[in-house]
Amino acid sequence: MIPPSQAPCEILDWDTNFFGFRIARAGSDTLTPEIVQSLDEFCRHNQVRCLYFLSTIHEPNTTRLAEANDFQLVDIRLTFEKVLSGNSHLKTDGGLNKIAAIRPARAADIADLVKISQKSYIDSRFYFDKNFPRPLAEALYQKWIQVSCEGWAEAVLVAELDQVPVGYITCHLDQEQKSGKIGLVGVSNQAQGQGIGKELVNQASEWFSIQGMGKVTVVTQGRNLAAQRLYQRCGFITQNIQLWYHKWYPLSEK
Repeated sequence: MIPPSQAPCEILDWDTNFFGFRIARAGSDTLTPEIVQSLDEFCRHNQVRCLYFLSTIHEPNTTRLAEANDFQLVDIRLTFEKVLSGNSHLKTDGGLNKIAAIRPARAADIADLVKISQKSYIDSRFYFDKNFPRPLAEALYQKWIQVSCEGWAEAVLVAELDQVPVGYITCHLDQEQKSGKIGLVGVSNQAQGQGIGKELVNQASEWFSIQGMGKVTVVTQGRNLAAQRLYQRCGFITQNIQLWYHKWYPLSEK
């Protein structure tokens, strides 16, 4: 058996338990014939059903090997970054902004936020890859916002109109790197087009600044033009571009 420290990929326990079949992630962002062989051997030996591979865009040989070895391109992963000024005027008392009230999430909000999340992530790789059952692709983000409100995120900010939650943003801290990370952003269909997403992102940026972070990053999909424009309007610039591939292994293989 290959020692875990030398394995070419890692079994993802959370994904495996959630989707009900074994999922792994490749440890390298490039491919060689030898890496492809080791990935296949590991996945077949460990009965992996789906392998995630996050690829650099700078190695054309990797792209060619992925295409020749049944890796399916499912997403273009865009990372945006914003340097924070350190000056902040965040209203933590839920005071009204120009459009919506932005306040910390409460336990009573979870049901409303879960409902907003149901159709907010149709651009994700899990929706795009039809091998993932659509109900589970939806439930993934419902679970994500729920656990974020229950403490997985350091903060969840909620946008409110007429005392009804219409949007949210989740915030994570990397104290070692002094960097904040936006996890999820969602706005209800009824509240789209009013600038609420921009208010949420700006308020989150100020919250990160208060926490002493020097920058904030956020990831979105290449097909999600609305999200890209939102982050650009809020002062984010492109920091990295990567390619997400999935490789599926037949259930009958050992």
